[in-house]
Amino acid sequence: MNNTFNISRFSKYLLFDLKSAWHNSGITILILGCTPVFIFAFYELFSLIFAQRFGYLNMGAVMAGYVVSFIVAFLAFPVRHYGGLTDKKEGSAWLMLPASGFEKFLSMLLISCVAVPAVWLATMAATDGLMSLVFHSKYGGMALPALVSGLNEILAEVNGETGVELFIGAKTGIWLSWCADILFFTLAAIFFRKNKIVYGFLVAWGIGVLFSILIGLYIGLKIGNGVQVESLDLTDFAHYMNLFIFLAYFIEFAVLDLAIYFRIKTLKH
Repeated sequence: MNNTFNISRFSKYLLFDLKSAWHNSGITILILGCTPVFIFAFYELFSLIFAQRFGYLNMGAVMAGYVVSFIVAFLAFPVRHYGGLTDKKEGSAWLMLPASGFEKFLSMLLISCVAVPAVWLATMAATDGLMSLVFHSKYGGMALPALVSGLNEILAEVNGETGVELFIGAKTGIWLSWCADILFFTLAAIFFRKNKIVYGFLVAWGIGVLFSILIGLYIGLKIGNGVQVESLDLTDFAHYMNLFIFLAYFIEFAVLDLAIYFRIKTLKH
């Protein structure tokens, strides 16, 4: 039997991991997916208390709810489902499961980057659509299509000004952002023993500061060599932006995937 990957063994482990993920975080993800319901209910409640009438919910509030729910989901899931791996009892039991380190890593990727966002998005879209259908006069239209449309309009404007199409669209960009964020906090969940989200934020902040300094030094070096920002061609800038986005995602996912894999391989109790 292949010690690295066996399709039958992997299928059984993936099914087990999916069931465990549902048991640990399924209700949490469904509750987060009901954010449009909570926003509408609280808005109407406060409208009745302070204005003695039902109000019309601004679509921007629902869009903000999408963003908040998105953030809470990728923060909460890794800690709830994988955070126990650093615990001696739960982690030891997980290490004894009949699956290779690569199979556990692959299952972690599929659940974090495919299953969880699919359930979250489906629930958000369903509740958003239901609110729009049942309470259209007070809730208005669905916020999700408007949110994606707004992002696409921004990208179209950038593409129109530069004449170069950015290779990443709104939907792809949102999904890649989800994957990068949830994998980062998954790594924090299986690396730190306590205060996993707090330490994850501190590490993210440190990396952000470091990159800001490096980018600032690079721009300062270019300006010092006589490069005028005003003289930069928009087309060249767009090409560089495409290259930067591609390299940033490539390096980020390569580092995160390798770090998670080797953490799984070296996890001991």
